[in-house]
Amino acid sequence: MFFKKLYLFRYILFIIILFLFFNCSGTNEKYILKIASSAPLNEPGSQALLKFSKLVNERSNGRINAKLFANGALGNNRDVTEGLLIGSIEMQMASSSPLAVFVPSLNIFEMPFLFQNNEHMFAVLDSYIGDSFRSDFESTGLHLMGYFTFGVRHIMTRDHPINSIQDLEGLKIRTMESKPHLDAFKAFGASPLPMAYSELYTGLETGVIDGAEAANSNYYSKKFFEVAPYWAQIGWLRLVAPVIMSKIFYDKLPVDLKNIIDETLFELIEYERELYTEISLKRLEQLKGYPVTITYPDPKPFQISSREVYGKWADKIGGWKLINDIQNFKY
Repeated sequence: MFFKKLYLFRYILFIIILFLFFNCSGTNEKYILKIASSAPLNEPGSQALLKFSKLVNERSNGRINAKLFANGALGNNRDVTEGLLIGSIEMQMASSSPLAVFVPSLNIFEMPFLFQNNEHMFAVLDSYIGDSFRSDFESTGLHLMGYFTFGVRHIMTRDHPINSIQDLEGLKIRTMESKPHLDAFKAFGASPLPMAYSELYTGLETGVIDGAEAANSNYYSKKFFEVAPYWAQIGWLRLVAPVIMSKIFYDKLPVDLKNIIDETLFELIEYERELYTEISLKRLEQLKGYPVTITYPDPKPFQISSREVYGKWADKIGGWKLINDIQNFKY
């Protein structure tokens, strides 16, 4: 009888030791979190992610080692997203334009004049509509964490100002490699030309292109005003910037670390948006100190011309109901 009890005691002790071993080893496992940002370090999105990396490292007590790689240090947007899909890169912030290659439903955010203003855009993104894209990311192999912004897009030109839509007629305007963007500028009467962002300054300087579209922040920071001194505040697009994570990486995290990551990113969404809005207004004021001609064309003719873009794309981006739900969203 004594030996049976001793055997049972040893067996129970063995089970307890095994449980403690595996429980502790799981708790102490460390995770490398490489964060890729296409934006320069001084841009709001990268600043928010830098703050995110520091907070996650602190809140996880070192179990996560997060590090930001800004300014495209880990490669172009497409290469980075492919890295997320195979698990070689863990996290990314990019505009919806390049991400639409992997998640085509995001093309709805590339429609001209989709949102009335920033408040409207943020309300839509934070609603059931923004959340509805989560399943599209998941089925691709990506985890949607939230939405940052890359600002309001305007038009720069090198030779003459844009006072009306007629002033764009025939001009070679650089756009992103986004089909909705190309269609939008065709509808505006321009001749859109996709070009690598790294070639934009030289393209303007040499006259290969007549103009381009950008936000106040990068028009100022990249000094495009030196070669394209005419800046038309048209706000043809409000650029959505999803923050995403490799599903391979996210799924292997223990629940407590998932919570730390999700909650920390959620806290910084408003910070990034407010910072971008603040910097955009600041950059516009700073531009007034340079030989830049700032114009404010009537947006209505641009909006009317945009209807043909919606007619072409409606069936590819969720249908008219989704478009109307977004444009008529109460905020």
